[in-house]
Amino acid sequence: MNPQFVTAFDRGQPRRTPLPRGDSGLRQALLLGLDLLQGLQQHRGLGGQTSPEARQRCRALGDSLDQRWRDWPCSLQRQAWQALRRDPADFEGHCQSIQDLLGTLQHLELHRCALSLQPPVIAERCWELEDLGRLRGLAVRAAAHRSCPLDMLIQLQYLHEHLIKHAPRSLLDALEQLQRGLIGPPIVSITPAQCYALLTPLLDERFDAIRRDLR
Repeated sequence: MNPQFVTAFDRGQPRRTPLPRGDSGLRQALLLGLDLLQGLQQHRGLGGQTSPEARQRCRALGDSLDQRWRDWPCSLQRQAWQALRRDPADFEGHCQSIQDLLGTLQHLELHRCALSLQPPVIAERCWELEDLGRLRGLAVRAAAHRSCPLDMLIQLQYLHEHLIKHAPRSLLDALEQLQRGLIGPPIVSITPAQCYALLTPLLDERFDAIRRDLR
């Protein structure tokens, strides 16, 4: 662990865990946090699928993320990741870990903005990304059923209605496909793998844009 780290938050509680000093260190920590956020969201999406290919990809992603988590300062979040490694299908566990990670990203950005006197924008964009990431995680699970379960349908409808406001054309097209294949019809006509493939490029594109703005 980087000895320059000083203080951070775990699950919203102040702890003696490291935060980087200086703009460069904070920027590197934010970039690492973005990698972890993107990886956690992907792990949630792959963990909701049961095909051999998805399971293999999920294990490979987990191995890759293990290396990244070792450098993350928040010990409770590292421990939560190990639990998700053991149970990749745990949707709510992933959502909780992602919320905790988003809180830490916000904390890091506020520290950086205090140095640069710039308004915070990165964390807000990451919170918005989680709506799309959550939609993907729900969609792959709902698509495994013949008919979309009611509890999932309610959440999918809410996220769909929220995301469709001011959505660019690429996202509108994806949402329309989900509406036709999963949310609208009585019988599901889209596979979990198709849901994952439909939404992942949109998420990756947005993560890349945030990284460019950080560099």
